Amino acid sequence: MGSYSLFALLLAAAGLFPFTSGSSTYHGKKKECHPFNKPGNMTLHQYQLYPETAAWDTNRCVAYFCALFNGSIAEYNPYTTKFTVIPFPGITHAPDQHASGIDYNPSTGLLHIVIDSQRPFLTEGADVSGDNWLIRYNPSTRTEIWRANLTSVTNGLWGGFQDVALDSKGNAYVIGTYPKSVLKVSNSGTISVWYPPQTTNTKVRGYTGAASLYGQDAMVVVDNEGVPESELVGNSNIYRFDLTKPTGIPIKIPRFPNTQFGPGDKIHFPPAYKQTVALIADDYRGTIVLRSKDGKWKEAEHLGLIPNDYPIFFERITPSTVQLGPKRQYLIGNNFPGPIVPGTTGGNHSDFPLFDITREVERLLKKKP
Repeated sequence: MGSYSLFALLLAAAGLFPFTSGSSTYHGKKKECHPFNKPGNMTLHQYQLYPETAAWDTNRCVAYFCALFNGSIAEYNPYTTKFTVIPFPGITHAPDQHASGIDYNPSTGLLHIVIDSQRPFLTEGADVSGDNWLIRYNPSTRTEIWRANLTSVTNGLWGGFQDVALDSKGNAYVIGTYPKSVLKVSNSGTISVWYPPQTTNTKVRGYTGAASLYGQDAMVVVDNEGVPESELVGNSNIYRFDLTKPTGIPIKIPRFPNTQFGPGDKIHFPPAYKQTVALIADDYRGTIVLRSKDGKWKEAEHLGLIPNDYPIFFERITPSTVQLGPKRQYLIGNNFPGPIVPGTTGGNHSDFPLFDITREVERLLKKKP
């Protein structure tokens, strides 16, 4: 039945899922986003936030955080420090569902959110069962446009979906980890296999992060093939995909010097640097900074590591590093949840740090090639 599960369609017909038709152009009032914080670290105060990654809305000047264990999005107004939770009926607070990836399209004002089954990540690919979703959401009207059940095309044979990139036609590309794969979800929500798994061994770890190269119809992904989740120092790589191709062809991006990093997680192109700088989260060590002076990412300079050696970083990992506001770069520190609070899907934490690494990024950018 297309990209929707029968269950989802029945609930939509009953009015439980606010599916609507979506516009391809942003019609809201655009405004200039001003700095919201002095240089320096900040702390998010939101019960059970456990942020996996975030996206900045350049039209409404708010941030959207993936509340990993709750399977929801938390909209954050940094000027008032107010959070607004965006739930997804049938998904939010379901024990098996994680909110793991998000992409904001500034030309449409729409969000694409990846909801994954937690089972592949708990078992390092041994169990890839469970539902996985891509949701297109309009944050201005607070409505879902569609949700696509990714498992409807994988038949549960592979999984670990956790990030998404977009092309200029409104198509979305969802990356899988166990093993590496890419699903294409059309502008209308139809799913196809764009880059199929190259092995039937679901324990082979693959793609973990993806970032759109706007204006080029391309994306760059982080590949952790052969790097176990528990490995403290891995040998991750990055690949470029041409999104105009009918099927996916990964082209390895050479890095100079070819410094070892990983296990890598999310990748981000901060808008302040016009896609010439990439920030890659290194789960256990911090943020890797790469540069492509022409912004085409056919090759990259490996500028260095910004370590997550803050004293508060005990029992935290670095799932992503993102730009929030007009120019500041923040390393997201996510706790391991610890004991789950009975009746919920998260732990008992309420404070989550954002580490301002803007100065360190600027220092590395002063390096000569």
